[in-house]
Formats: sequence, C-alpha cells, structure tokens
Amino acid sequence: MFEGATPSLVCRHRLREAGRLAREVDRWSPLYEKGYISRMELEEKQRAWNGAKAEVERTKIQIEEVRQATAEAEARAEIWRQPSIQARPYLETPTLIWHNGRGKWSLADIKKVESYFLATFGRLLPISAFAQTAVHDRLRLDHRNAVDVALHPDAPEGQALMAYLRGAGIPFIAFRNRVSGAATGAHIHIGKPSLRLVSK
Repeated sequence: MFEGATPSLVCRHRLREAGRLAREVDRWSPLYEKGYISRMELEEKQRAWNGAKAEVERTKIQIEEVRQATAEAEARAEIWRQPSIQARPYLETPTLIWHNGRGKWSLADIKKVESYFLATFGRLLPISAFAQTAVHDRLRLDHRNAVDVALHPDAPEGQALMAYLRGAGIPFIAFRNRVSGAATGAHIHIGKPSLRLVSK
C-alpha cells in the first residue's frame, strides 16, 4: 500500500487510521459497559488502536532520521565550500557549527560522552543514530564512525555538550536550523563529517 510513498505521506495515513480506531474505541466502550459486546471485542479494538499509535511513532522516528541524514549531506557540502577549511579548527554559520577536533575519536569514546551527560543532566544521552543506519545506507553516507544526538545546539543541553566535546578535542557538527525549509533536523553529529560512500 505504501510502496513509493514518502514517509510524511505514510505518517499522515497512519495518523488518520489511528484517529479512526480511537473513535471506534470511544464508541465501543459504552457498548461494552452496557453488555452489548464482549470484553474480547473491545480489547481487540484497543489492541488495533495501540498498534496504529505505535506505527505512527515509528514513522515519525524514520522521518526525523531522514531529516538528520539529509542535514548531514547538505552540511558536508557547505563545509567543503569554505576556503582552507582543513586548516580551520572551528566554523560557525547560520545553519551549522563545525568543530574540527584534533583529539582521537572512535565509537568506543561515546561511553565517556554518555557518562558526562548523565552526570551533568541526570538523564541518558538522547542518541538518535549510532554508527551506520539504514537511512545512511539509502543516502550513501558513511556514518560508521559517528553518533547523532537529538539535541538542539542552541538549547542549554546542546551548548553544554558542545563545550564538553570541544574541551575533549572531539570533532562534531551541530545543525541548528531547518532542512530544505521543511523541518528542523536539528541535532549534534559527533565525529567527522559523513562522506559519500563510493559504489563498488
């Protein structure tokens, strides 16, 4: 049914379906209370509604993953357009903040970042993409040694995380604005910019 459809279109369809099922549950609850239908029938409707809501949430996550990966692709092009970019340790534009950290970085180092964030804010680091994902595969981006964090760089938590990364010499790119005028895509990409994968 959804072959060839965009994630946004799929999400709208699933939202409509979840709304329809919610209305059915509302209608069926009084019928159950009056004994016109069985508990099994009502619970079947409720399970369908819960399943539809879960599908909506999964689709929203997929949409945000695409937005973030698209932001990375656009930012890579913006970074490399800057003159003598490799010699610059730091770059800030209206759309992104780039820190060309000189320290060693590997995926194993994310544990140190997670420990810092938990100790500072009392919650887990909101990782939205760890290493290579299906979305990065589809967009032909090499994300194997990078982690995306769902924080806006202008928010207090984002500012604190970037300060920590700069102090540790860890490279990052922070995206602060809309992607192609459609949605936020705001996040902090820890690691070097995602290069295009070369087809074999």
